Amino acid sequence: MAKDFLVGIDAGTSAVKTAIFDLDGNIISLSRRPVSIEIPRPGWAEQNMDSVWETVRDTIREVLSKSRVSPSDITGIGISGQGDGCRLIDKQLRPVRASILWIDGRAGEIVTRWQKEGADSRGFKISGSAIFAGTAAAIIKWLEKNEPDNLKRSCHFLFAKDWIKLKLTGQISTDESDASRGPINLEKRCYSDKLFEIFQITPYRQIFPQILPSAKLSGEITRQAAEETGLRKGTPVIAGMIDVVAMPIALGVVHHGQAYAIVGTTCFNAVLADQLILESKSVGMSLAYPLSGKFIRAMPSMAGTPNLDWFVRECCLEDKREAKKRGEDFYALLEGKISKIPVGSEGVIYHPYLNPGGERAPFVKPSARAQFFGISLEHNRGHLLRAVYEGVALSMLDCFNHIPVEIQEIRLTGGGAKSKLWCEIFADATGKTIKTFRGTELGAMGAALVAGVAVGIYPNLIEAVEKTVQIEKEYPPNLLHHRKYLQIYELYQQMREHLWEDWDLREKIIS
Repeated sequence: MAKDFLVGIDAGTSAVKTAIFDLDGNIISLSRRPVSIEIPRPGWAEQNMDSVWETVRDTIREVLSKSRVSPSDITGIGISGQGDGCRLIDKQLRPVRASILWIDGRAGEIVTRWQKEGADSRGFKISGSAIFAGTAAAIIKWLEKNEPDNLKRSCHFLFAKDWIKLKLTGQISTDESDASRGPINLEKRCYSDKLFEIFQITPYRQIFPQILPSAKLSGEITRQAAEETGLRKGTPVIAGMIDVVAMPIALGVVHHGQAYAIVGTTCFNAVLADQLILESKSVGMSLAYPLSGKFIRAMPSMAGTPNLDWFVRECCLEDKREAKKRGEDFYALLEGKISKIPVGSEGVIYHPYLNPGGERAPFVKPSARAQFFGISLEHNRGHLLRAVYEGVALSMLDCFNHIPVEIQEIRLTGGGAKSKLWCEIFADATGKTIKTFRGTELGAMGAALVAGVAVGIYPNLIEAVEKTVQIEKEYPPNLLHHRKYLQIYELYQQMREHLWEDWDLREKIIS
């Protein structure tokens, strides 16, 4: 007897994940493959669009092969993907150039100019989002000056998941959540001619795609896509959503005031609200949610786990050797050592502004950079490492403090949620209970659940999450530790303010 299954595809910044889910939200089969990020110049970040599609194609074939699920039993397909950036295709529906990613910093000077001219603050009143170097408007403006021929050849602008959707269905569209990162009147969920004017990109208005609701069916698997992937021709594909909207669905975020954080490539901190929130002004982003009248208000810092990855790569070779020699898990060894260091890393403070594009929340500063503060002869590598963990947690506190919605708990996902120690530090720093959830590929799961609603498997999104979402662990805050972190946070903020002009001076010196 045939059984219904759903496919979720999550095309992230560094990896593609494709999963087949049953109707209870269980993963039947999973494929995860890396995608490379090209760095043609310092501060730039690009991806080969064909390579990304080939990786998606291969993951689909793999999950079908591993699961032995019949393609005819797959009822719907949902897609999520990394946000922002710029993907351009020509009239033959071929990439004009490599995609420019959201972490790319080449348009930093343009953003700084818009800030000084007040364009960013004027635009924020319409879009609910601040501009940073990796946004579509800034990148298109950079291309206009530096690669005008490529813009002239471009017929369509796409977000990450929309390129995958085009390859699967032959259709060009985006959804309301990804479009929220474009020149959009968010309250009306449509493009804003005024924003195109403010950012001086009106000549490129025609390349932006049609906007559909996230749960709307946007096409079907074509014959060619069926041959390439093994999926059944005619299988419904939904409009999809940006990954940071797909994940909270799989965390059960469906009510006003529910907060979540995604500690991955970025540290994305957000709250679901019943209305569009325009505070704090000209900072953060707002996103349409696949529930009527609901919006995400987010403060997404530019770097989450890459702070830890960088420190481990550059400073922990000795610990890797030790873990291998002792036959222990490397991160368990590291966290065992730093768990013995007191809260506050005995005076070492770290700002996690590591991304080449600077910072975008809870402030926008393309020249912002990371730094350690307070190091003396009494400190060792362990103090610096714990300060990195704490610096990301203090960034989370900083971001939630700039969202004017009262929250009781934070639902956590991403690579950082796998660390018990980091979850405890997040709880202590924010003073909120941290909850983690069953499942690892929540972007793919959220996309699959919305697909299930679109094809009629679930009556609505609320019932879909009630049926599938399960809490795994809870981490209540230690209030003594929280009071200590609040003291550190005050200094953390003051340091940032003192460094504001110094970051700009540094950039001038090295340019």
